[in-house]
Amino acid sequence: MRETKDIIFVHEIFGPTIQGEGPNIGVKCIFIRVAGCDFRCTWCDTKRALQVNDNDQRFTVIDLSKKVLELCENSCCSQVILTGGNPCLYDFTYVIEELHRNGIKVDVETQGSIIPDWLNLCNLVVLSPKGPSSGQKSVLENIEKFLISKKTKAVIKIPVFNDDDINFLKQYQKLCKCYNVDLYAMVGNDDSESGGDMSKIILEKYKIVLEKLIKEKIDPAYLLPQLHVLLWGNKSGV
Repeated sequence: MRETKDIIFVHEIFGPTIQGEGPNIGVKCIFIRVAGCDFRCTWCDTKRALQVNDNDQRFTVIDLSKKVLELCENSCCSQVILTGGNPCLYDFTYVIEELHRNGIKVDVETQGSIIPDWLNLCNLVVLSPKGPSSGQKSVLENIEKFLISKKTKAVIKIPVFNDDDINFLKQYQKLCKCYNVDLYAMVGNDDSESGGDMSKIILEKYKIVLEKLIKEKIDPAYLLPQLHVLLWGNKSGV
């Protein structure tokens, strides 16, 4: 269910840190991670944000804007990332407009199951449809409709865990070429509960996926690891 228009349930706000995924990888930013998601991916690495619980914060859009603007000012940060959960369960129109009025860029990461009008207010929309390994439904039709009429920059970012996901990537390769949209493949992390250094595991998986992309002649596509996992493992709030 969608939440009340002027209320946003937030699991965590953290940063400044770096964007660990997608075209803005390495950019200094503040993250707003909402609570609540309409998907239940088998390998979800943020299960703690799947549903609203007693530990999550309830913000009005006005109060959330004030808090994030204060964080940005105190940390000299001009980039905010909306993620989740699924931020498209909420109405971020006011928050985005207020951040823009103060010179703050806003990116959003979402799976494409819900396409609200406010996506076109964002500086970058990262659509991350989930492949067969997730056990979730296709959102191809939704994403194509958005790309046809989009008024802002958008990219496709697909987590890859197995060969079925590689074949899934091929579907979006055609879509991206049709609408001149960049395609990103991201090495999936299916060991998100382990502690400690994950870099060796992630880089080994990176090599495997890279070799498959080359073999399957999937081009153009950018293959990225999760930079934050390379740096901090599965630690949350970084």
